[in-house]
Amino acid sequence: MNYDTALTPRIPMQLTNHCLVASIQVDLNDSVLFRFKRDLLEKIRQTQTRAVLLDVSGVDIMDRDEFESIREIMHMARLMGARSMLVGIKPEIACSLMDFDLDLREMETALTLDQAFELLQPMLANQGGT
Repeated sequence: MNYDTALTPRIPMQLTNHCLVASIQVDLNDSVLFRFKRDLLEKIRQTQTRAVLLDVSGVDIMDRDEFESIREIMHMARLMGARSMLVGIKPEIACSLMDFDLDLREMETALTLDQAFELLQPMLANQGGT
């Protein structure tokens, strides 16, 4: 795959409450997801964060392939030692994902960022907030 990263939008990421939060506010496509995967994994390595929140509240449409890419990225984050959670799924996307008949059992989700931080609090407190 040869993606022109100069023209590909970046997904912003920031360290908040000892978690790396990636706020996906752009239309997903192969080049965006490829760049996001590289950027996120590098940021996990740099920050040594133990938790990643993928905020998809700005995503209006997600097809099966895009969802599978997101799930793969979350799995890669877990392989690097970071608990990953999908946050802010819109109702219409949740319905679509169920229609795709996907196995969502391993997918950790939260409705809001506040709820995600609350779910992660025991883990972060156990590790001294790092």
